[in-house]
Amino acid sequence: MLTGEHARSLDDKGRLSLPPAFRSALAEGAYVAIYRQCLGIWTADEAHSALRRLEAAVRAGEASGDELRRFSSSLEPVSVDAQGRLSLPSTKREALGLDKSVVLVGVFNRGEVWDAGEWESLQAEQGEADVDRWL
Repeated sequence: MLTGEHARSLDDKGRLSLPPAFRSALAEGAYVAIYRQCLGIWTADEAHSALRRLEAAVRAGEASGDELRRFSSSLEPVSVDAQGRLSLPSTKREALGLDKSVVLVGVFNRGEVWDAGEWESLQAEQGEADVDRWL
């Protein structure tokens, strides 16, 4: 399970230092893809599960083949190095404007890497979340 909000700095090579819980969850490998306005990070199992759900939605007529193609072609395998860092692909960093200051957010079954300023703006727009009805 991936949770929490973690302020981070990318190094000059675009590597992201992961908190311990993320390191262990992603130790077997991971996939990244552009996801909304951030970079999504999934374990290999979660990425495969997401693709299967999307494929089923295409078969059921609830999603288009273009959506499956776009997501599948955007996924790139990545791995955690010995220092607990994840190398983020330069093409995806550039597309999202991820430079130095980022925020790593855990969203249960995926991680999200946001530009720090973009994350701050999003939080200001949304205000306090009312999750009491779900707990």
